[in-house]
Amino acid sequence: MKEIVISNLMRAKNKQSFFALHQIQSKIKSLYPDVRVEFHILWDNISEGDMGDNDKWSQLIDQHIENLYSYDKEFFNNYVTEFYDLDYVENFKTWKAAYFIVMAHYLRRVKLKHYYLIYDDDILINDDFKHICDLILSNTPVLITEPLNANCDKVLFPKLLEQFGVGFRDIYINRNPQVQGFNAGFQGIDLSIYDEFLSKDRFKFILDLFDYASVRDENGDEFFGPKRFLIDTQQQSFFGLMNTVFSKNNPHILNPEEYFVIPNFGHHPKYGELSPENELNGWGPALESRITHFIGHTQGKGKPKVFLDRVDEYLKVNNFL
Repeated sequence: MKEIVISNLMRAKNKQSFFALHQIQSKIKSLYPDVRVEFHILWDNISEGDMGDNDKWSQLIDQHIENLYSYDKEFFNNYVTEFYDLDYVENFKTWKAAYFIVMAHYLRRVKLKHYYLIYDDDILINDDFKHICDLILSNTPVLITEPLNANCDKVLFPKLLEQFGVGFRDIYINRNPQVQGFNAGFQGIDLSIYDEFLSKDRFKFILDLFDYASVRDENGDEFFGPKRFLIDTQQQSFFGLMNTVFSKNNPHILNPEEYFVIPNFGHHPKYGELSPENELNGWGPALESRITHFIGHTQGKGKPKVFLDRVDEYLKVNNFL
């Protein structure tokens, strides 16, 4: 049986995650009813956005989402400790994006998966999804560009170039000649990129690539800006670079005229100035993409109203609200 594996870390079993899982499951099943859709989700269990109705959405997830495998952070702490006799628990507490790296390693080494789609819970799928679905089923890496931020996945490039030499750079340029930056919240990943990193020393090499730096200052306050960017984009850089260079099949870069991820600020060559002061708080151009990812830090404010309205509209149409 053909399958599509989807995985990510999500905040909690809440309305937003139910929407995300149901949306993509429905898209795939409407195209290919016989394809097995399998979810591997690490639940962070944080309270951001909890409106007091998480129990309802948790029950709906259990009732309506097929083939859901749930994990907590302790599970992957134990995976690293018990299988590899390595202790990175404190590092992972400081920089929890490491769990994305470890989860994918687990899917390859233990679950023997060949490919998976990393899929955030703040994404709108604005077309029938067939083009992407067919690429996934052929195990072709799927990449969506961030046209306003080509550096979004480049922070690890010097370390990887030092390790793998100019051949790494040459393959990267050959497969991504415009040196575009790729979003990591929606990316089809060839898990064979982990095959050279299954031994203890090679797995440790991967874990030691990252700077386990806190995103809080000495007073415990969360900070933003260039330093935060370097910390936050490490996981994005790992997947963007490794998936491009080491995948068995040449990656497919989605047509940037139709698929793109942009914020609600900056200057876009087609749409001009983007600003939160514009209509839809500046998210109008992002909605023109066939995949809209509402990127950026919420800074405690929650996701944009335009996204939350679309979530509610979807849930009402499907009789969940």
